[in-house]
Amino acid sequence: MKKSRKAHNRRISYHGILRASVRYADLIESYRTQVLPQRTRTIRLLGRKSSAKIIHTLLGFEVQASYKRIQCPDLVTARYLKLFSEIGCHTIKLPYDPTVTAHLIPRFEAAIEGIADHIRELFPRDFPRQRHATRQVYGIIRRQLGQ
Repeated sequence: MKKSRKAHNRRISYHGILRASVRYADLIESYRTQVLPQRTRTIRLLGRKSSAKIIHTLLGFEVQASYKRIQCPDLVTARYLKLFSEIGCHTIKLPYDPTVTAHLIPRFEAAIEGIADHIRELFPRDFPRQRHATRQVYGIIRRQLGQ
């Protein structure tokens, strides 16, 4: 009993989780070097981590996160906004050039999926700790994207 209690109480390094994820640095670096220098527009998002879904409408697509809906002209833009909505960003820069977004979104999605896989590996069958670690890690990502 004592052994499991000690293992349960040890401190988790959320920065360590991010460093162990191979594509995390690629996410932050790509955003800083390939999105921010471009002509961009600022999109206001919900500002808290929540699940988002893409809705196909007659005029294109919408990203819905909780009560907020954002119109998108194409699926690539919708995927981009969905990803950053799920992370919980307040605002995000969206390149005017959709080819930049199309080039970056697979890398961003792979990075987030890699982080989620790593968290699931660290805490198998411990869903509350997975959710807590995910919230903490996404908070670190939001702060680094905002810098």
